[in-house]
Amino acid sequence: MFEKQTDERLRGFVVWVPQTGAEEKNVGVATRILPDPRIRHYWDGEGLTMRDFQSVLGLPGDAWDVFMVYGPETRWENDLPPKPDYWMHQLHGADGLAPRLDPNVFAEHANALLR
Repeated sequence: MFEKQTDERLRGFVVWVPQTGAEEKNVGVATRILPDPRIRHYWDGEGLTMRDFQSVLGLPGDAWDVFMVYGPETRWENDLPPKPDYWMHQLHGADGLAPRLDPNVFAEHANALLR
């Protein structure tokens, strides 16, 4: 998506979490997957963001492998993050809450907010 959409207003925030054995030392290599300078990478070794987004998204388990779109007016002003304008996932047990990740559909939603 970042390769195709050159709009400087597009931003990405990736929070790496300790799922499937991931450790902080793995983040440096993992960031090479998304090298765009508009993307910021963070490590959350405690998994706090997973639990916060689990609550916001209504997931039965940790929120990881989720992809969210926020409009430019969105602000994080409370203890919990704001609900996204749109989201997709790659989780077991989350079907019915949001669609499974389709990169093209996800990009359409993100691009619509840039218009």
